[in-house]
Amino acid sequence: MHSTGAPSERAGDELLYANAVYTTWMLRYLLVVLILIPSVASQEFMLFADDCYKAAGSPDIQISAVNPVIDAGMPCVLKLVVANDGMLKALIPTGFSGSEDPEGEMREEMKAADALNVVVEVSSGGGLRPPVQRRSMPLLQAGSHAVLEFPVIVDFNASSCTLNVNVTYEHQIDARISKGKPVQLYVPGNASRTIPLEVRRSDRIRVIHTDGELRAGSNRSLGIIIKNQSPWPVRNCSVKLIASSPIRSSQPDVWIGDLMPGEPALVRMWADVEKNASLDQYRLSCILNHDSGAERLTFPVRVSRGRSSIIWIAAALLALILLTAQHLMHTGGLRRRSGLRAARRRRR
Repeated sequence: MHSTGAPSERAGDELLYANAVYTTWMLRYLLVVLILIPSVASQEFMLFADDCYKAAGSPDIQISAVNPVIDAGMPCVLKLVVANDGMLKALIPTGFSGSEDPEGEMREEMKAADALNVVVEVSSGGGLRPPVQRRSMPLLQAGSHAVLEFPVIVDFNASSCTLNVNVTYEHQIDARISKGKPVQLYVPGNASRTIPLEVRRSDRIRVIHTDGELRAGSNRSLGIIIKNQSPWPVRNCSVKLIASSPIRSSQPDVWIGDLMPGEPALVRMWADVEKNASLDQYRLSCILNHDSGAERLTFPVRVSRGRSSIIWIAAALLALILLTAQHLMHTGGLRRRSGLRAARRRRR
């Protein structure tokens, strides 16, 4: 009886031992999971039987613009900061002994928060050119950042613009040592942000001078000198004067053609000033239309006192009197000379 019962008892002991090992393994697994879940949050989590260590942590990609203000019509270099704020939140021994190099595995697991094969793509649907650009980097370690440059130009007539930034990368969720070499398991990651850009109106085209003054109650030509201060030509330009009471202008657009870099152009525009206009300095505007859009230029003008009608009448009467007197003197002189000649003839 004893000899026949011993094998069954040994089998039972072995079964109990196996159950105990399995239970211990499961308890360890659950313990590791329970410890890691608060640290891992929503990131992927995988635990293998030969893992000696398990890391909790993943990349946290943050995107910001260094200079979110650009000038309309002017090329600039837009700088973006791409930072990896991820960190290793926990590195926990699992209690398993399946790894051939536990220390090597530990070192590899500590790279869980690094981002690899990072691709940064920027795009814009509104007047930003080029509309799509990409930059890439092989590694963005946790706690580090990179400044990426994107040369862009925004349309002359753009008033606002948004930059869409999308970052794709890979990060490690498991590492082990196999035949002396690290073997990693990667999964893809993604981060995106929309950055509003402020577009400033450029002063590349300016009114640099106006000649003379306007007079109340008069109509006269106003000379305006416009200069292209940018390094690029502005094609097919025309100018229209914009004025409001007490200054008015009904003149159609004045064609000036192409404005080359650094080139000034003189434009003459007719302006009417009301009789009761105050003697003051006013600001006029003109619209410069060109191939890339339109720009509004402003400049000051001064209205001075015009001559009254009495002054004009007095000046006209004085001029008439002077002309009449001159004519009479001229005619009388001729007659006197003629009389002298006749007297000389009689004496002879």
